[in-house]
Amino acid sequence: MRLARMSLALGVVLTALTGCAVTGDPMPVPDPATLDVGPYSRYPLAAPERGTEHYGRVVESVRIGEFVANPARVDPALNVPRTRSGSDPLPTPAKAVTLLANPAREVLERHGMLAGFTVGASDTRQFAIGTGRIVQITLLRFPDADAARQAATELDSADAAVSPDNVAVTIPDHPTARAHWRPSVPTLAATMAVDSFVVTVLAGHTTPDLGVLTTMAGKAFTEQRPLLRDVELTPPAAFADLPLDRDGMLGRMVPEAPGRWPYPVVITSELAETAGWDSLVQPHGIVLGPRAGHFHSPAPEVPELTGLNRFDRLLRFADAATASTFFSGLQQDDPKDSVPPPAGMVDINCREKPSGTTPMTRFSCRLRYGRYVAVVFSRDYQDVHHRAAAQYALLVNSE
Repeated sequence: MRLARMSLALGVVLTALTGCAVTGDPMPVPDPATLDVGPYSRYPLAAPERGTEHYGRVVESVRIGEFVANPARVDPALNVPRTRSGSDPLPTPAKAVTLLANPAREVLERHGMLAGFTVGASDTRQFAIGTGRIVQITLLRFPDADAARQAATELDSADAAVSPDNVAVTIPDHPTARAHWRPSVPTLAATMAVDSFVVTVLAGHTTPDLGVLTTMAGKAFTEQRPLLRDVELTPPAAFADLPLDRDGMLGRMVPEAPGRWPYPVVITSELAETAGWDSLVQPHGIVLGPRAGHFHSPAPEVPELTGLNRFDRLLRFADAATASTFFSGLQQDDPKDSVPPPAGMVDINCREKPSGTTPMTRFSCRLRYGRYVAVVFSRDYQDVHHRAAAQYALLVNSE
């Protein structure tokens, strides 16, 4: 058995799903009580009443993700996400340096970075310097505008000092931006303060063309600046009070282990020497809004909310008809990669990845109920059946 490799892009990850009954569709739906859910519950978990400052920083980072510019507005060809979800919270300096140079951590800590979010896209899946164009936009929040201005200046200086070959450059139409590049390398890093935010841009091209790189960075700043007007920010003292589960999305998802609440965490690692070029960011236990959860989906139907936990996803659309339209426009999977779904279920589609891929996501099942769509993963075939059945039951029983 083999299950089709699922793309990192949201629009491809959730492909080939058929819908549950919508208006005018008489398709029957199973009784959740009759399904084999294994050790998992059929009923949603209740979110903890209060979080901590640590968890609140992740939630606030997710919140400001709604205000990050879309790289596709800089270049429409940039439609391949550069991380698993393509848009990720960076709640601490330690997480932010996955996308920035390591010396940036001291700068971020000294000036009190509070939260952050990043969105990156390329025109190719070959994430190596010079193989394609990229734009990575990172938004970092600081206590006030003065701290942001100082941090922006020092971040550029710290990054430029990493190599003696770096040369300072200017960004057209953005006189307060600071930037640098190495003339022999087709990348450019640019930084600019906007109110209490620092915006950093990593631009990459196939050749070391300074005109192209500065134009890309300039367009990114032009897109980003107006999005930060009148942003309502959570006071740091209230971070612990931010709700852990927006609209009950995480409670509707199958937990990693039975009864375990999915607290928000961000796992990061660097896979390349060049900061931000091929980094791994994996958020868990978060709920993205309509912008942050839709940057790279090719479909016009925008999910209202996107829950992420483990490798699993749950999308909520405005209504069942919108969800049905979303699914009907997606690419079909290769039938030879299908495996049987759980007994008694409809509107479900299960796969096995080719050998040699991540074992944790070897098996997956994708399903839709009403205005929700979910994808669940497991390394074990029986477990993915249990998780899929439990996911369906959670959606039915949460109504």
